[in-house]
Amino acid sequence: MSRAIMLSQEKIMLKSVIAGLALLSSGSALAEAVAAADAVFLSGKVLTFDRQDRTAEAVAVRDGRIVYVGTNAAAKAMAGAQTRVIDLKGRVLMPGFVDGHVHPLGGGAQLQLCNLEYLPLTTEQFLARIQACLDREPNAPATEPLSVVGWYRQYMQPAGTDPNRDVLDRLRTSRPVVVTNRDGHSTLVNSRALELAGIDNATPNPPGGSITRDATGRATGILEDAAARLVTAKSGTGGVEAATVADGRAALKALAQAGVTSILDAYMTEPGLKVYQELARRGELTLRVHAAIGASPRKGETAEQVVARVRDLRDRYDTPATGPVPALRVHTAKLVMDGVIQAPAQTAGLIEPYWKNHGDHDHPNWGPGDRYGPIYLEPQQLTDITVGLARVGIEPHVHAIGDRAVKVTLDAFEAVRKVVPDDRIRPAVAHAELVAPADYARFKTLNAVPVMSYQWSIPAPNSVTGAKNYLGPERFERMEPFDKLDAAGARVVYGSDWPVDRMDYWLALKAGVTRAGGRNAVPEFRGRLNAADGLARKTALRSITIDGAWALHAEREVGSIEPGKLADLIVLERDFLTMPEEELAENRVLLTMVGGKIVHQTEGLGQ
Repeated sequence: MSRAIMLSQEKIMLKSVIAGLALLSSGSALAEAVAAADAVFLSGKVLTFDRQDRTAEAVAVRDGRIVYVGTNAAAKAMAGAQTRVIDLKGRVLMPGFVDGHVHPLGGGAQLQLCNLEYLPLTTEQFLARIQACLDREPNAPATEPLSVVGWYRQYMQPAGTDPNRDVLDRLRTSRPVVVTNRDGHSTLVNSRALELAGIDNATPNPPGGSITRDATGRATGILEDAAARLVTAKSGTGGVEAATVADGRAALKALAQAGVTSILDAYMTEPGLKVYQELARRGELTLRVHAAIGASPRKGETAEQVVARVRDLRDRYDTPATGPVPALRVHTAKLVMDGVIQAPAQTAGLIEPYWKNHGDHDHPNWGPGDRYGPIYLEPQQLTDITVGLARVGIEPHVHAIGDRAVKVTLDAFEAVRKVVPDDRIRPAVAHAELVAPADYARFKTLNAVPVMSYQWSIPAPNSVTGAKNYLGPERFERMEPFDKLDAAGARVVYGSDWPVDRMDYWLALKAGVTRAGGRNAVPEFRGRLNAADGLARKTALRSITIDGAWALHAEREVGSIEPGKLADLIVLERDFLTMPEEELAENRVLLTMVGGKIVHQTEGLGQ
């Protein structure tokens, strides 16, 4: 951030303080004549998350910014005839959520597509739901794909069921069918989709992905990671490539209701950028969008070409905000180093091999196998790209789940630090589900941000059935190491990864504290994933407010409640810091304000 901008912000804060003192000395008449607040929140528990971690009872907002934080008496003095006065009645007012890794356009699309809703399905139920979607579109052209989302591959019933193209071919349709797993890393397609995409048994694996084949070499219809693009690029089901303004509107509404006021959209291409640009042009953005450009190299693309491509999009779409109105910021690049740990995919890159059953189903004998999982970018290639990005002021945000992928990513960040030793570049490792203990402290040393999805520490079919035996007990106990990274001094940030999971921030925050789900969880989701510790409640909240803002270079504008900062605020139904631990997931946002404008409000909370 430039010195001029810093000085400008300091002047705004100074003017706010002077105005507040003048109002206190001259009373409400002066407030009417000079600087009445647009909105005043009274009688609450205001969690500021400022440097002193202060708690206040009232906040005043004017022209989209916070102009006062303190007592009821002083805030009331800033109210005029047109001021909206909101009695919090003891409720919590806190900074809006900053989601450090989310895919809103995909989430918005899922709200409108054929959705399996993450349910445990038998093969017949799986087919029946998809057939119902096909039947609702009887006149669709034979070349128009049906895109199916919300598939929970590891939750198919009975356990171990894993459908292939032959299963989908039983559907009564001549259309291509494309079914995306909840994690976004596995896609199942029917034979029609393979045919239209030109994929046969001899088609080579693309960079960063694989075409799953059976023992005879026949393509099964399962496409891992980048291999799915061979279908989606030709079928029109390409995620952000096919994103629409309607997808954006649906996502913005859901995020506003959840209390999200800033995001990092963790994978963007130009069509998605155009959606956000259009929403901003229409004045419909209800949160602050920071976009990470997809930077994984295309076939034959050099590091220099990757950097040039990302830089071009940054230069054309980055729109620094000139006031409280949300804008589209582009200063980050997304790279993908590996896939997922869970069987049957096992595409996360590990230092030691996955375990396998050397016995049989009735007499299991689990031990090291010979599969390590891939890394999608060679170490030098990743280093060249991340250093090149850093040189032009673009931050790397790297998907790395396995401990080898994390280690190679941190090695690349060491090279970045030789080029940019200070925090002008704030590189991030997304997910980091398994980290070698020797690498915990490196996050702090390199000022690298672990962006964690706490809900993955809740036991689930994909994490227990799909990972426990395959990692062995020692590594499984280290899964989801956000507690260990926090203890090692890293600045842990929360990212929901929606729509990989349902949008449920309170369940995720509870998991961050307890490593357990809600009170009414079904048996497959009960208990704790492992014996590792959780986070302190305030640490969990900081990870989705001020620390999330820091990761986006936005901490001078959002993330805490302080005079001069933007009025991005939320009101809670219950106090996360004091409510019973077992009820932490049972909360909701009653009001969301972005830049002084209320974008979500429930009944019964107002003037």
